Amino acid sequence: MKFIASAGLFTCLLSASLFADAQQPVDDTLNIRGVEVTGQKTPPGRNSAFPTQQVDIKTLKSMAGSTAADVLRNFSGVTIRDYGGLGGLKTVVVRSLGANHTGISIDGAPLSDAATGQLDLSKIQLGDLEAIGLTIGQGEQLCQPARAQASASMISFHTVMPEFKESNLKFKAGVRTGSFGVISPYAGIYLKVRQRTTAGLSAGYNHTRGNYKYLLKNGNLPDTTLRRSNADMEAVQLNFRLETLCRDSSLLRIKTWFYNSERGLPGAVIFYNHHASQRLTNRDLAGNVQYSWQKGRKQLLTNLNFSNSNLIYRDPAYLNHEGGLDNHFHQQELYLSQAISFPVYGIFSMGAATDMMVNSLQTDVYSHGNPTRFSGLGSVSVQAKTPKTEVTGVLLATLVNESTTERNPDIHTALSPSVSFITRISRKPLIRVRMLYKNSFRMPTFNDLYYNLVGNENLKPELVNQFNLGVLLSEEAGILGFNFHADVYANRVKDKIVAVPTQNLFVWSMRNLGRVDILGLEAQAGVKAVISASREVSLNLNFTRQQALDMSDPRNSTYRQQIPYVPFQTFSGSLTVREQRISLGYNVLYNSHRYTLGENIHANLLPSWWVHDVAVSWQQSVKTVPVTLKAEVINLFNQQYEVIRGFPMNGRGFYISLNINY
Repeated sequence: MKFIASAGLFTCLLSASLFADAQQPVDDTLNIRGVEVTGQKTPPGRNSAFPTQQVDIKTLKSMAGSTAADVLRNFSGVTIRDYGGLGGLKTVVVRSLGANHTGISIDGAPLSDAATGQLDLSKIQLGDLEAIGLTIGQGEQLCQPARAQASASMISFHTVMPEFKESNLKFKAGVRTGSFGVISPYAGIYLKVRQRTTAGLSAGYNHTRGNYKYLLKNGNLPDTTLRRSNADMEAVQLNFRLETLCRDSSLLRIKTWFYNSERGLPGAVIFYNHHASQRLTNRDLAGNVQYSWQKGRKQLLTNLNFSNSNLIYRDPAYLNHEGGLDNHFHQQELYLSQAISFPVYGIFSMGAATDMMVNSLQTDVYSHGNPTRFSGLGSVSVQAKTPKTEVTGVLLATLVNESTTERNPDIHTALSPSVSFITRISRKPLIRVRMLYKNSFRMPTFNDLYYNLVGNENLKPELVNQFNLGVLLSEEAGILGFNFHADVYANRVKDKIVAVPTQNLFVWSMRNLGRVDILGLEAQAGVKAVISASREVSLNLNFTRQQALDMSDPRNSTYRQQIPYVPFQTFSGSLTVREQRISLGYNVLYNSHRYTLGENIHANLLPSWWVHDVAVSWQQSVKTVPVTLKAEVINLFNQQYEVIRGFPMNGRGFYISLNINY
């Protein structure tokens, strides 16, 4: 598209200009002593036109759980699709739009999966994370990859590098162990190589038997207690990072990560047949080179990503001529992004970004050969910002050229606008009103298009229109701080991609189903009392009420029915108490009833459930080495529940972890 080419040329020329400006020598240099400034950071989302939620490192340390999915499930508007087992696959759905509409990034480097479009959040451990954030829309940053602006929502993971104040060498290690054979040791070593260069290497191992008990209801017969089988997992993860702060205050960051796992897929529980033999092997290697520079309101951000993923799925019990399934997927991606932002005049600023990515997949289970997808994204954004009001407009262009070894290239184009607005209507208490409109375009995944017996190469891309209207209130009085957010949202999905049965209940195919209308309300409230530097109490509550109705065909039995696996209400609450060396964290999560199929009848009903988690941690320095001991109880009241029908979740579990930093 001409727009993408123009945006790319515009971005490159301005980036070259900014880079040249960044390299200009300084005539006079004065070395002065550094001054450390401390203060309380304004919580994300308090001043944003985009609904934003974030958990910082203090809260992460106080919460029960070990993966990103354990944290994200407490956010409002979020539903975790958990397919059972401690090592089971976990994906995220935000505001009922489906996992493929949520982008994921680590330190500004986007992650993706062209085959399924869904990243397994159980791969992301909490050990190196500093914060986890969720933003509806692209966020208020003008200098960001166009890919981040393409998603309906964005999950951001931020990692932490230790501070080198007293020593040029830092070391941390820990282990978490407990119920169901869980053992997860990890270690990391961090080095200040030169005055402006730091490096870090961390490794983690995760093992679980996953053989927890669950209750099988046999109708009028007595309930039976069984153990989950084929739910074991063994995984190894390695991470390396190198950061160099240049003399012009720009930052060069290089990261690589490797993930290898072997796990059993426990499968759905079926009466009189609890056996499962499917196995899944993952071997992923990825890297990112990122360069960022900022001077005043001028910013530049460059990302170069590569990823190489191998997945093997085996099912020896599958009935075919080969005596089972042994499917191999080899996926590669090369990604380049250039983004800039700069002031224009007075209150006005502009941003531009150009992204190019190539995805390829080699597999033995596609009916139309091995696909290759080239994607080009170009965006231009304009922002007007005053002390009271902020308005941002973005225009994103998308070009996708896709081909396989057995068919001609297929080209798709789209223009996606978005507009956001926030203004202050009261200073005491601080009250703001925000509005958001965003249009999103999602291509079908490779599996949607080409998977044997399931794929449909004639699928149309999904189009989403998002509308959001919210009010934000915050007030501080002495040691107390209070904030409240409420948002009403409406999403309309055109040509939604769903799986529907064709020949029988065992042969499905992908289809476009016209339209889905989503209407919801989110409310978040938080109270924080900072009694002293070592005493703090915080309470956070999140509530979501939503309906997601199939509006495709009035003649269909699913017309105006809630789409599958969308709960009508969700609620989460967390209480954190910190008293010197001791920290107490309590979490509660509620999901209302939902339906497993498009017909909202009793046979398809999945009951509601509550889950309570508790964590207590104690920190003490042993010969100047900080040591933290943490105890957790997951599912305190041993609730028997299912997130996906036929996949029972684990009951009560006890865990203890020990961490040291040196």
